[in-house]
Amino acid sequence: MRLLIYIIFAILAQISLSASTNKPHVINLHREQYRADNKNWSIGQDERGVMYFGNDIGLLEFDGIEWNLNRLPNSLIARSVAVLSHKTIFTGSYEEFGRWDRDISGKLVYTSLSDHVDKALFKNDDFWKIWVTNDHVYFQSFNSIYVYDYNEVKRIPSEKGFLFLTKVRDEFLVQQMNGPLFSLKGDYLEKIEGSDIFNNTDVRVILPYQEDQYLIGTATKGLYIYDGKEFREWNKTLSGVLHATELNCGILSSKGIYFFGTILDGIYQVNVEGNIVDHISSANMLQNNTILSLYEDNLGNVWTALDRGLAYIQYIENMSCYTDPTGNTGAVYSGVYWNDKLFIGTNQGVFYTTHDGLKTSDALSDMKLIEGTQGQVWTLKIIDDVLYCCHNKGLKEIHKNLSVSDAFSIRTGVFNISEATVKDQDLLILSTYSSIKIVDRKTKQVYSPGQISEPIINAQFDHLGNIWLEHFNRGMYRCKLEDDFSGFRTFSYYGGNNSDDLPYKVKIFKVGGRIVLLGNSQFYTYDDIANKIVPSIQLNKCFNNVRNLKQIIPIKDNLFWAVTSASIYKFSYDGYEASILEDYNLGRNLSLVNGYENISILSDSSSLICLDNGFLLYHRKDESRTNAYLLSPYLESMRTYNMDGNIEYKDIAHFSEVHYDFNTVTFSFTSSNAFASDLSFQYMLENVDKEWSAPQKISSVSYPRLPTGEYKFILRTVDNLGNYSDTVEYGFEVLAPWYQNIWAYMLYTILIMIVLYIIWLLILRRYRNLHLQKIRLRETRRLKVLTNELQQEVEQKSAELLTQTSFIIQKNELILKIKDIIDDFYSKNKTSALIPLYQKINALLNNSMNSEDDWKTFLIKFEEKHTNFFKKMKMLYPQLTNTDLRLCACLKLNLETKEIASLMNLSVRAVENSRYRLRKKLNIQPSQNLNEFFLDID
Repeated sequence: MRLLIYIIFAILAQISLSASTNKPHVINLHREQYRADNKNWSIGQDERGVMYFGNDIGLLEFDGIEWNLNRLPNSLIARSVAVLSHKTIFTGSYEEFGRWDRDISGKLVYTSLSDHVDKALFKNDDFWKIWVTNDHVYFQSFNSIYVYDYNEVKRIPSEKGFLFLTKVRDEFLVQQMNGPLFSLKGDYLEKIEGSDIFNNTDVRVILPYQEDQYLIGTATKGLYIYDGKEFREWNKTLSGVLHATELNCGILSSKGIYFFGTILDGIYQVNVEGNIVDHISSANMLQNNTILSLYEDNLGNVWTALDRGLAYIQYIENMSCYTDPTGNTGAVYSGVYWNDKLFIGTNQGVFYTTHDGLKTSDALSDMKLIEGTQGQVWTLKIIDDVLYCCHNKGLKEIHKNLSVSDAFSIRTGVFNISEATVKDQDLLILSTYSSIKIVDRKTKQVYSPGQISEPIINAQFDHLGNIWLEHFNRGMYRCKLEDDFSGFRTFSYYGGNNSDDLPYKVKIFKVGGRIVLLGNSQFYTYDDIANKIVPSIQLNKCFNNVRNLKQIIPIKDNLFWAVTSASIYKFSYDGYEASILEDYNLGRNLSLVNGYENISILSDSSSLICLDNGFLLYHRKDESRTNAYLLSPYLESMRTYNMDGNIEYKDIAHFSEVHYDFNTVTFSFTSSNAFASDLSFQYMLENVDKEWSAPQKISSVSYPRLPTGEYKFILRTVDNLGNYSDTVEYGFEVLAPWYQNIWAYMLYTILIMIVLYIIWLLILRRYRNLHLQKIRLRETRRLKVLTNELQQEVEQKSAELLTQTSFIIQKNELILKIKDIIDDFYSKNKTSALIPLYQKINALLNNSMNSEDDWKTFLIKFEEKHTNFFKKMKMLYPQLTNTDLRLCACLKLNLETKEIASLMNLSVRAVENSRYRLRKKLNIQPSQNLNEFFLDID
């Protein structure tokens, strides 16, 4: 298995290659903001796959998507880094060491541990190594070792100082400066016997060797093996190389390979026998040769801290990578293994190398061009042990002595060549720039069917004898050849905007003699019974989650390769069932030839994947390989904002309640190995998003001004293969503003009830008023009628009273006149005979004038009109007599004195006297009219 190596120049260069020696692929990624191209001293990784780098400007943090810079106090250099967990990181620098703890916002906050120690003890000293255990953290400078038990810091001094503290298995080893080795036992040092051989040199590397031994690397004395009893030199050849290049650091990978970083010449990969299996340096891939630190991550890939920049060495399973960043060989379109040599066809010609040549570091750049093949090569194919080259200048034959000749007389460019047997004739079918050519392999005769004069890139016969022609740019043809191959008996055109609902561009391949089509990531097949093209249900279901399918390449029998722009799939399909067997994510660093993606089959177990600057060699080794399982992402933090830009962070371990003013919500998240696996994120917010977002390489997402309600944020990772991780969910609630909470609604309810009650009262009052108005109107009408009646009755009573009064007055006046007449007659005729009659008449008249019945009738009528008048007068003026009251009644009627005198049978003089007396009894002023006084009394 080879390694793929990525170089980070400004931020990161990533290197990939296989376990065998090869030319790695180089990619440059620039991140000037954090200056990762500065000097990097140390590397660490947490359980979530987040990387940490001790850098000249601080602690760099890389989650695979974004870089974050955490500056130390006074902008110190981070010399050393050690990771306890995602929550806690330790760093050492100049006269300073301490811990970083992640707060609720997801950011690292620094706490100095050296402030609790007398800094005079490490004045002008740097802390170069940090080792973390469950119980202790060890900070090592050149003068002392400080042990932190998560409560307090203790110092382990040395008179001569230390070089580098190293942890091997569960043991700590350290070299005294230019002296022997010591083993750290608790808080004291124990000298290792026999280690005086390291006096006057620097022990740079101590690594585990086999089960219980140690591999010790020095700067100037080479390599040694220590078995617990004695030291012995190991592999003098390798020691000589590392001595000349000055060994600086090293690790033992999980794959059993030693990586040695040097000061002068990059990285050497060494097996357990001490043999160099690869050498990575600035001569082929690294930005510079000074290696300051090496670290293997949780995927078994290696990060390299350089004097300038970082490098990443990544394994791709079952793959060997051969890339040429200089572009000397060009883009690879095809390859074959023939005559113990590997041949590749590129846009510059055909190159070859031997099997042993593939083992060198510069395998691709060492490939040799075959003279006569210069130009665009489309396909290399072996037929009957003859190597054919489909070339821009026609069909060429490459001989075993590597000479080149034209095969047949084609006179046009050839895209592809295939074999076919038609009516017992063995044929070669050539897909050319102008149509197809048919070659009789026995007679060597070349046929050129007419009618279709267009570039054909692929041609295939189906089980019915139809030949399908794939156009170079659009659609395809289904044809029937004439018996003499001179033309086409019939042909039908599909795709290419032909109003048949097929994609514009279609690829063809065969499964068991039947033609299968691929276009716009959808599969189709030809239904010969219905004579139409229909979707392939099995294949479309199999590749349901795969996008951007470019090409299908048969391997053998029912095995095929499927190619996308960034991944490849090995799958089986027998016409009835389809299943993906293997998938490989080529990631961000490798690119197939755009528009001409291809995989060449070298053997049943080996294939060559064509790249735009090289190729990958696939060789199936691990039959038990299973598709990668994506780990769920991690939700780092949730922060909320208000309109003023103020921020609040929520504890993502619990359901959160968000204040309404802080209803702009931002989620931050990470995923394990997002960089190595080239992962993207998909997210959705329930009650806001209707479907998953498109895959994005982001580490945070914001939702502005969320309305009141409960929400659930859902997150997952997705790779280039269409695989999804399990989801991560987080629920929260945006609280209603104070005027929308339960108490407010209760208040609103009460207020509404009060308002409704007031409205009801107002309505009731209005209806009452209306009712009262109606009643009053009705009563007014009734009273008016009654008043009219009363008025009429009063008028009637007044008339009756007036009539009665007038009657009495007239009667009295009449009686007086009669009496005067009788008196006058009697005085003139006074006889004794008339005296009795006179007296009798006079008595009768006097009785008639003083009749109480008349007064009773008068008083009754008077009371009917002036009710309670006498009672009120008697109550107000109890001294009044009946005669006075009668006079009051006459005055109330506004009678004149003469009328009163006639009514009361009094003389006018007597009435005047009575009026005078009454005025005094009533205490009425002389100036006040007596009649008006009584008129005012009701």
